[in-house]
Amino acid sequence: MTRPNEQRSRPLSRVSSISSTSIRSSGRSAARVAVVAALLAGALAPPRASANTPEDLQGLGARVNAMGGAGTALARDFAATYYSPANLAYCENSSLSLEMRHTLYQLELQRDPSDPELKELRDQTRVNVGFCNLLPFDFAFGLLFGTGLQNPMTLDQTTLTADPQFLLYGEPLEQLSIQLGLAYRIIPQLSVGLGVSILVNSVLAVDAAIPVLSDGSVSAKIRWDLQPRAALVVGAHAEPVPGLHFAVNYRGALFHDLDTPTNVEVDAAGLFLDVQLFIESAAWYSPQQLALGVTWDPIADLTVAFDLTWFNWARHPGPFLVVTPVGDGISAGLDYPPREEFGFRDAWVPRIGAEGRLLGGHLALRGGYGFRGAVAPIPQQRSNVLDSAVHTFTLGGGYFFGDRPHEFTGPATGPHIRGANGSIDVYVRVHHMVGREVVRTMPMGVLDRYSFGGNMLDAGLQLSIGWF
Repeated sequence: MTRPNEQRSRPLSRVSSISSTSIRSSGRSAARVAVVAALLAGALAPPRASANTPEDLQGLGARVNAMGGAGTALARDFAATYYSPANLAYCENSSLSLEMRHTLYQLELQRDPSDPELKELRDQTRVNVGFCNLLPFDFAFGLLFGTGLQNPMTLDQTTLTADPQFLLYGEPLEQLSIQLGLAYRIIPQLSVGLGVSILVNSVLAVDAAIPVLSDGSVSAKIRWDLQPRAALVVGAHAEPVPGLHFAVNYRGALFHDLDTPTNVEVDAAGLFLDVQLFIESAAWYSPQQLALGVTWDPIADLTVAFDLTWFNWARHPGPFLVVTPVGDGISAGLDYPPREEFGFRDAWVPRIGAEGRLLGGHLALRGGYGFRGAVAPIPQQRSNVLDSAVHTFTLGGGYFFGDRPHEFTGPATGPHIRGANGSIDVYVRVHHMVGREVVRTMPMGVLDRYSFGGNMLDAGLQLSIGWF
């Protein structure tokens, strides 16, 4: 497989380097089980890259989420660490925010009762904490820390399977997100920003299955040490005239990548076997992105935002783990699942939103819309990787209280802090996945004809405090 930002994992020499393994097998031969255990050990060598993808699909920040996700020029709080770090220079004041979001899945699969069931999509609750801090000399710094409450980091990695699963939803979003951004305001009308997405040291519990035997399969649960990795984010923000903002942002591709030859020695009923494999994997895939955004205040109490984002999904090699033999030894005699070319497509995602302000700017009402085309084509081969076009409708509002820097006339309350403020913001996002029907041109006996689609719901609350 050819992948962007490809990095190699160090080879794994012995099964004993896996810290904890529990194996279940329906096969009958101890020797076969031992060989497959070698496959598992090689397949789960430590990764060299990872990604933070929840924000790609769920957005970040209550104001942006309520306005259709059009955040490239709009986000001017902690959410700028994701949408464009250059926006941090336009934070109205320093602020600290806590965002809580719950995602409810109602995606369905209509199939024959004897066909495999849809892979379960668990409802998710995430918490994001972030801040924007204005610094001397026209610099600004931002930080985001986000985690899922039920399963902060999980990954279910398998070889190619016919079980139906949605490509972009579920476990790919169960990750720990850390993002940093630094902005510099070159002149009052122009800023640039640099940021990184980080995955810190952690221990990950991994479920993996490699059904390489014609009469059985093996699965394992393994503890996996991850090393910190980072991806570059670069942006620029301009305000050519008051009330009109333009922004551009680039994000590099990030994903858990494994691409390594592996030589494993195993003990099969007292007989030591040398198994040579080549392991390939791409999981937690966050594609390369380029976003353009604009916001416009046609009148004092109205803001309109528009985004267009390109997602380079065509480079995604697929969500499955691939194991292939090296040489003509024992590994060449095993039965491996076939390799498939998935034919994923790039996505151009437009988003638009509006905000109206009442009560002297203290009350805000928001709404928006976004559209993403299907990334995965209709399944025609063995796998059933599901995706379809998604329409997103958003509503929300917020209440601001306290002082504003540009309106503040009171006395200083200390050597550095003069005023304080806060806000409460809420949003609801309804995603409708357009129904699609699958009719295989080459029948396989299961899931030859089925349909899928449905809805998803995001609801969130954000509390913020500010100071200047």
